Amino acid sequence: MTVRVATVLSARDWEPNLVAYARDHAAVRIVVRAYQPRDIDRSLTDVDVIVAGGDVSWVTRSCIEEWRRAGASVIGVVPAGDGPAGRLLADAGADEVVPDTIHTAALVQAIRFVAPEHHISGKGESGRITAVLGPRGAPGVTEVAIAHASAMSRHSKTVLVDADIDAPSIAVRLGLPPRPDLTDVADAVRSSGTMTADRIHRYGSLNVVTGSHRPAEVPLRSALIESALRALRIPWDEVIVDLGSTERARVHLAQADDAILVVEGSAIGIVRGAQLVADWVGPAPALVLNRVEGGSQTQMIDAARRWMGLDPILVLFDRQAVRRASTRAMPPERRFARAVGTIGRDA
Repeated sequence: MTVRVATVLSARDWEPNLVAYARDHAAVRIVVRAYQPRDIDRSLTDVDVIVAGGDVSWVTRSCIEEWRRAGASVIGVVPAGDGPAGRLLADAGADEVVPDTIHTAALVQAIRFVAPEHHISGKGESGRITAVLGPRGAPGVTEVAIAHASAMSRHSKTVLVDADIDAPSIAVRLGLPPRPDLTDVADAVRSSGTMTADRIHRYGSLNVVTGSHRPAEVPLRSALIESALRALRIPWDEVIVDLGSTERARVHLAQADDAILVVEGSAIGIVRGAQLVADWVGPAPALVLNRVEGGSQTQMIDAARRWMGLDPILVLFDRQAVRRASTRAMPPERRFARAVGTIGRDA
């Protein structure tokens, strides 16, 4: 049996030596050489064993837990004599920890030793990430994200995450304190490899991670958001992520299992939505037409089909009650919430 292996790129000799060995022997096959977490995420179903160096900052407890939960075995490689690094990887759940001075043939033997665990245990399930986003122009992404997360929280363990880099608004919208925020969650994951409950806000039955309002000199980098989302999908069944309308946040679509595209139901909104769809990379979006003026429903649906190539799954009308709730830190307006709550339900 040829074992399918993913390696985390390392400047140390073990990684290129393992790749060279795999070229000449049939015992292992390198299917991914990962530079960042999403390189492994994209191919996780095709990986038996992940070999990762303890010197790589993003190889955290949450990464290892998610890989093992998905059915992959994990081998940690640490500098010879670095006991603390070895214990950290072992405590995080690595199946085996070896020194980076290990002979390549012995490393391959270790890989083959842990590989059967993958085939016995099968693939597990991590929480699903649903990205909610829209084109520029404030089409109502946050209101839809809150309503959708609230609906999901009634039957699943759900967390709502404000990952809008340019204009985070969930804290203000729900009347929550600005801290702890997404940066605090990401810092906790990076420093300890896990995420604790004291970083999460409660709003009724909903768990919330507020967006970062830190000054410009403390930027929330994409890698930090990825670490946070990876950690959050372990304890929660549903991770609803408000990506807002920023172009920079669209990179996180690669992590999403589902996507909800919120477009304002107007001529300008449709044009902006079409521009966004033209460069879409990620799961096929479920289109929500929001703030449609009374009497223009048919016209807007036809325009969406023509210019965006999408059939709306939901049409929401422009109502003052919705706007009023959104400016007073109130739960989503009842009829609006009930409509959004149908997204994702089987017919």
